[in-house]
Amino acid sequence: MNREVSKIAKLGSLVINEDELAKINEFTLNSVTEKDVFVYKIVVADNELEYDRDFEPLTLSALEDLQKHLVGKTMIFDHNPSAENQVARIYETFLEKSEKLTSGGEPSAKLIAKCYMIRTAKNADLIAEINGGIKKEVSVGFRATSFRCSICGKDGDYTYRCSHRKGKSYGGRICYNQICGASDAYEVSFVAVPCQPNAGTTKSFETADETEEVLNARIKLNENFIFNTKTEV
Repeated sequence: MNREVSKIAKLGSLVINEDELAKINEFTLNSVTEKDVFVYKIVVADNELEYDRDFEPLTLSALEDLQKHLVGKTMIFDHNPSAENQVARIYETFLEKSEKLTSGGEPSAKLIAKCYMIRTAKNADLIAEINGGIKKEVSVGFRATSFRCSICGKDGDYTYRCSHRKGKSYGGRICYNQICGASDAYEVSFVAVPCQPNAGTTKSFETADETEEVLNARIKLNENFIFNTKTEV
């Protein structure tokens, strides 16, 4: 069962050069110059288990899927799929890996996306707000295809095919419903500032059937996330 997912990401600065312009011009009808465009980058997601408040972190495989699917996708506002809402385009993605291993045993990785906007009188205020740190959070929408229980390792879909529930503790281990694949990426949206401004990667949806144990685990993760997550690229 495929399911649509949105994850909050972070926006950072990017210096343009001739190499960047060449990549951007692959998407334009007429060649643009440095003066024509405004560029920036986004930390789309990572594969850390502990820093996902909905207990559905991405695996490295899912990050690799998104790396392919996000190239060429558009940026809009508030997930409203309107042509009038289009403000930017993703022209390159890459994975930033480290030697550190996640608690799931994978190499720690972040998915970075580079975006460009055409400078116009219409978006001058938006560019100023991005530069001033007002427009900073963005939400990435994609279709998740497969999931894996972090406790028993059983694969399944969102209906859960094992007895373990995300957010619950089993033998001192928190259960995560890991997203293992993505079949598509739809868009990236500028969204309102989330309730946790220091969160670099979180989901934008909530579940309605959370138990007290799940809620307490979520609060503990959120507190740890706020004080330990780096949000700049």
